[in-house]
Amino acid sequence: MTLQNLKYILEIADSRSLSKAARKLFISQSTLSAALKELETDLGVELFQRTNRGVTLTYDGEDFIRYAREIVEQTQYLEQRYHSRKSLPMRFSVSTQHLPFSVRAFIELFKEADTDTYDMAIRECDTNSVIHDVAGNKSELGILAIQESHLRTMEKLLVSYEIEFTEVACVNNFVFFRKSHPLAEKTEVTLKDLEKYPFVTYDQEIETSHFSEEPLFYKLLSKNVHVSDRCTKIALVRNTDCFSIGPDLTNSNADAFHKGTGEVVARSLKHEIGYLHLGYLHRKWSTVSQLGEKFLSYLKRDIRNLIASGQK
Repeated sequence: MTLQNLKYILEIADSRSLSKAARKLFISQSTLSAALKELETDLGVELFQRTNRGVTLTYDGEDFIRYAREIVEQTQYLEQRYHSRKSLPMRFSVSTQHLPFSVRAFIELFKEADTDTYDMAIRECDTNSVIHDVAGNKSELGILAIQESHLRTMEKLLVSYEIEFTEVACVNNFVFFRKSHPLAEKTEVTLKDLEKYPFVTYDQEIETSHFSEEPLFYKLLSKNVHVSDRCTKIALVRNTDCFSIGPDLTNSNADAFHKGTGEVVARSLKHEIGYLHLGYLHRKWSTVSQLGEKFLSYLKRDIRNLIASGQK
């Protein structure tokens, strides 16, 4: 089976006639018939039914065409991609939970994109999507914060996807709320303190605790607000008595990405729910690219600075 034969079959299916397809392909009808017969013999199935009015797809032919069309379209995409530009010297993608230090590391990497062509992507998404992006080769790296009690469960899951988790740091959890919040005067906050306030949490595609980005997960609290993006979470924390929990919400109380985030403060959460393990995912049998290594160096530097700041 060749790519050329697949193109022949698609043209026959679209034209519904061997003679019309041959004219469009600028080949003889006998050549096209021979190619079709050869392919059907190799596959051991009949792709078309011949009638006086032309040809129609058999059941096997309909199934075959779906896959053949996808292969040809992907090949055409590759040809167009690389014929239009000889090279893409900078190509990198990362998927991450809603973690500001991932974004900051990506920005530092992006600043080095001084070439004429590049193709870079960062995807902030839920935990399940991060895993599938890396497993499906959509992203080279995935950035996760995993609760200590869920670390072993998550590592077992990642083995089934042939993905490795490499830990960068183990960090404390902080509670984030606005400066005018009733708990803002405290230097350390307990879970008991938080019970009567709304917990704003990232929605997960899979409602299983080890997929949660936040250590508490919504099932443990009575007031919960689910969001899908970081800007909405910050807006709720800034303007209401909602609180957030994690290693980082803004850039240590003030993030240049968001006007007014200086109104958000971080307070240490008493060690009742364990630590967070920050790290990155990559496919087990692949090596990290040079751009990936640069991104990780920025990520590790930012996390070190985060730890050193103590969210003060």
